[in-house]
Amino acid sequence: NAEEVSHCLAWNPSVHASRFFSARWKAMAATLRPVLEKVGRAKRKQPEPDDLRWLRENLHLLWAQLWNTRNAFKQLPRLPHVLTPRGTTIPRTAAVAEAYLYAAEFDFSHASFTAYIGVFQESTTLKFRELWALVPAMELALLEQITARSRNVFDETQPSQSIGVCIRSLIEINQLQWKEVLEPQIAFDQILRQDPSGTYPRMDFESRNLYREKLVLTAERSDSTEMEVAGQALELARQAQQTPSDDPRMALRESHVGFYLVGAGSNELRARIGFHPSLAQKIRSLLRRHPDEFYLPGIEILTFGLMSLIVLLLTSTVTSPALILLSMLVLLLPCSQSAVQLMNYLTTALLRPEVLPKFDFSKDIPEDCTTLVAVPALLLNEKQVRRLVENLEVRFLGNHNRNLHFALLTDLPDSPVPSREDDPLVDLCGNLIKELNEKYSGKQMGTFLMLHRHRIYNPREKVWMGWERKRGKLMDLNKLLTRERDSFPVKVGDLAVLAEVSFVITLDADTELPRGSAHRMIGILAHPLNRAVIDPEKNIVVAGYGILQPRVRISVHSAASSRLANIYSGQTGFDIYTRAVSDIYQDLYGEGIFAGKGIYEVNIVHQVLDCRFPQNALLSHDLIEGAYARVGLVTDVEVIEDYPSHYSAYNRRKHRWLRGDWQITSWLFSRVPDETGRLVANPISLVSQWKILDNLRRSLVEPATFLLFVLGWLVLPGYARSWTLATLFILFMPVWFEFLFTLVRSIAEQKLAVAREAISALFSSNAGTLLNIIFLPHQMLVSLDAVVRTVVRRVFTRQRLLEWETAAEAEAGGSKRTPVDAYLNWMPVIAILLGLIVFLVRPHAMVAAAPILVLWACSKLVSKWLDSPAFLFQAEMSGKEREFLRRSALHTWRYFAEFSTKEHNWLIPD
Repeated sequence: NAEEVSHCLAWNPSVHASRFFSARWKAMAATLRPVLEKVGRAKRKQPEPDDLRWLRENLHLLWAQLWNTRNAFKQLPRLPHVLTPRGTTIPRTAAVAEAYLYAAEFDFSHASFTAYIGVFQESTTLKFRELWALVPAMELALLEQITARSRNVFDETQPSQSIGVCIRSLIEINQLQWKEVLEPQIAFDQILRQDPSGTYPRMDFESRNLYREKLVLTAERSDSTEMEVAGQALELARQAQQTPSDDPRMALRESHVGFYLVGAGSNELRARIGFHPSLAQKIRSLLRRHPDEFYLPGIEILTFGLMSLIVLLLTSTVTSPALILLSMLVLLLPCSQSAVQLMNYLTTALLRPEVLPKFDFSKDIPEDCTTLVAVPALLLNEKQVRRLVENLEVRFLGNHNRNLHFALLTDLPDSPVPSREDDPLVDLCGNLIKELNEKYSGKQMGTFLMLHRHRIYNPREKVWMGWERKRGKLMDLNKLLTRERDSFPVKVGDLAVLAEVSFVITLDADTELPRGSAHRMIGILAHPLNRAVIDPEKNIVVAGYGILQPRVRISVHSAASSRLANIYSGQTGFDIYTRAVSDIYQDLYGEGIFAGKGIYEVNIVHQVLDCRFPQNALLSHDLIEGAYARVGLVTDVEVIEDYPSHYSAYNRRKHRWLRGDWQITSWLFSRVPDETGRLVANPISLVSQWKILDNLRRSLVEPATFLLFVLGWLVLPGYARSWTLATLFILFMPVWFEFLFTLVRSIAEQKLAVAREAISALFSSNAGTLLNIIFLPHQMLVSLDAVVRTVVRRVFTRQRLLEWETAAEAEAGGSKRTPVDAYLNWMPVIAILLGLIVFLVRPHAMVAAAPILVLWACSKLVSKWLDSPAFLFQAEMSGKEREFLRRSALHTWRYFAEFSTKEHNWLIPD
């Protein structure tokens, strides 16, 4: 039958799209919905006809299937159409689905379906998208059959129409793992599996599908079929394999079919097959070829345009040039912040996110990819040490593998005087690690280690401390793994495993590693297209990645710990450090920003970072290390960490990050210091320099916005209320622009859930912006304090550049007060003084200034409100709902109690 159907269907090349599926669905739904509604209302009778019983027992399934099928048809692409023997033109997918079901008498089975499609494709090859469209096409055909057979379901005199057969088939189709069923049926997939590098068959399904989607998009815009495009990619890979190369990594990369489908070799493939890009593809290609010419000038144009618009609206023709210049200068930084956010939204609209391909290491991590999960930490007290080891075990239980090991890299806290290094905390940590190894010994699940350093005297900091803090721990670890030097006098665990380590996953002490995250990150870094390639002259990574940064999420528990965490942790883009970076850099430049948590290749990172930076000078090293080692942002792998639960911890953390940002300003220039202090050529790219400059710019936005408010009340030409409204417009504009952008996209894509999320995000984003206004004077002082301290220490004292407080110490700060905290007490005084100045200098401006000044004066009260636990709405269950839950629980318990018995070998029915 399949072969006959294949020969009977004549391809109609003039028709690519039709409303066939949507029209058939509407006709079917118009009849089936009243039937289902009537079944739902009808009272149960005994005995009940089989057809009616099948409908009643599967009512929820049928309703769900009805709407799911409609949504599936909305997403169906243009499909080939055929002329049937009856003279109608329909999608070939629909013809094949109906022919199979009729041949099988609507009794679907995996075996019969696979056999049928296999025979059909011996004569006619189905396209990639047609194969995936078979599933909703069969569901529609089955729903149509159920509709036809249920017309007389309430007539007890009518014979059974075997509705149960169709419903069983629907259930079978819903439960089947279609990835495993359809992938072997993809004709060109067998060509890609001949990949000379051997990479393609070892990849996970999502990565293989990424290649297939790219291949299909390429074929659709070319003069070649999918099979021909796959053949050309394979031919190019084979030619590259036979070409001698001095760089084994580049040779492996170029002999991989993916290099020509998703990598840098795609232009070579497209030239071979006569590719005709669409306008959108041309624009995306142009942007990715010239990102610097698009992104950076775009920010400048938007900034200048926004500044000019505000000045033109708020000044008159008689305004002096000096005041116009002052207005432009004071608007520069606030407008630049809005411009950057607007440019990011625009880039997101133009470019699709790119997912990095990966190997499938879910079953086993190969020996040449042996990885160490390293957690740098300070040993503070017994409770904290036990928590460190407990968290290490939790990470292990979610990611255990014989070639995945877990280590704590420990130091003792700073000490002003020489202290004994045989501290009880070191012994406790070592004993706990030994207990873990004994607990899991002999299970081929990896091992645990503790690597502890002794403190040394630092004359710049005037304390005894671990060398270079966290950066020093990881540098010392790299030297240990590369057998260069051992700086860990105290070691616990099986040290033999260290000789095999190729990759290191570095996490902060509070970072969770979700189940399966480790093998996914390893699979990405090991992929040939992602393996780092070093420029021998600059000694930096120029292709692939030395480091991968997963997406960072905030834990639900942490987000619910206080109002501050609840509001800020859910606001995308509010804090680039804690939520990792936007996808903008990855999508446009092909590289992201390192946020301190991720995976790196030991030999590569050691080669490009060793002896590259001055000692006792870099507090925050993640960004600059990422510029040398090149960072890939992994958007489909997550790690989870905590968010500060109180305002003081948030500000202390921000203060030390800002100090770190201002310590790497040297890398904005052409000559930079190395480890010895000697000036050498700056090797980093323009976009890496922009990332540094962008952080400096962001640190000055709050002082500049505060200045804009004040000068608008006192000095700037025009009305004070106009300048106040203009400043508020600058602050709120990105929030509303993002909302409108997301809303338009959700309407265009017909995704109601996206619109709901946009509305929800609008409230939290507006709340966050309002809080930013309330705390503006305090945040200004925090930023200026960090900037001034850093400049003074770098230029004059050369001391205390490594002053540091861990997140745990800041969180548990308690009554410990810092200047950052003390500034909050000044807010009422600052608000009152500013109010007096405005009243004396420009009395009519008080109407505009008063509401803002009141908000500033209340900032300490608001901070206390933010520190309190978040209000969690808990709806009360009705009596009917409670009864339903109890009955469901009883039925669930009875199912296991009655069927999980010795008679059934303690196994319940499937």
